[in-house]
Amino acid sequence: MAASYRSEDLTVHRFGRTEAAAPTLLLLHGLTDSGRCWPDAVARWQDDYRVLAWDARGHGESERFAKGQLAAGVGETHLADLEEAIEALQADGVDRPILVGHSMGAGTAAALAGRRPDLVRAVVLEDPALGNDRYPEAERGKDARRRVAEARATMANPRATKKQGKRDHPDWPKAERGPWLEAKLMTDLAMLADPVITVHTPWQEVTAAVSVPGLLVLGQRGIWTGDLRSALLGVHNDRLEIEVVPGAGHCARRDRPDSFHQLVDPWVAKQFATNP
Repeated sequence: MAASYRSEDLTVHRFGRTEAAAPTLLLLHGLTDSGRCWPDAVARWQDDYRVLAWDARGHGESERFAKGQLAAGVGETHLADLEEAIEALQADGVDRPILVGHSMGAGTAAALAGRRPDLVRAVVLEDPALGNDRYPEAERGKDARRRVAEARATMANPRATKKQGKRDHPDWPKAERGPWLEAKLMTDLAMLADPVITVHTPWQEVTAAVSVPGLLVLGQRGIWTGDLRSALLGVHNDRLEIEVVPGAGHCARRDRPDSFHQLVDPWVAKQFATNP
């Protein structure tokens, strides 16, 4: 059964094992999702791990962005929040977690794994949004306007968004649909209007700086395709392993959950066994 607690401005949802020595996974969701948007993965992991899933600032039950935090940058604020959250967990006796992030959350995880590897045992990066220069500046503004328009449309007619979600993602586990829609209704519009939601560091530098074991899990039809995937594969970092999930889009764990977990679950177990 899930429980939630507040850490400063953030809400973190707790699932799974509760004993002090339990190995810990910290789940970092993507843009417009929340910590409750992992039900299928949590069901698979909760018997073996303490599973913590945060609501990033601007999402779910966590605080909205203040003007100064938007000025500092969405991604930079999320990174600072994550650093403080894990330090607080350590003060409560939680040993270094493995971070499992999707998209925006995976970008935050990767950035922390470069800045503060002492806080992190390993990282799983699901189709990560890395750095601030993957798209030209003009496209970033267009993307921000699209995000806000989509969010407003969902808030005005959530039923239509739910129907469209079923059409777009017919293979998603049923348990994922309700939390996915609910999270969209709880997203900070001021944050979505920011053209840059990642850290300010170029993605090549973020990837190269990861200094703990990392597993990049890319969707075959995700955001890293064509020349971008070739460029990502060309970043030299012996700490990172890269796998592609056939048939998956941007969210492999929902599109092809069995394939995702066949890759991720043994890798995670190995990190807890071999990386004390």
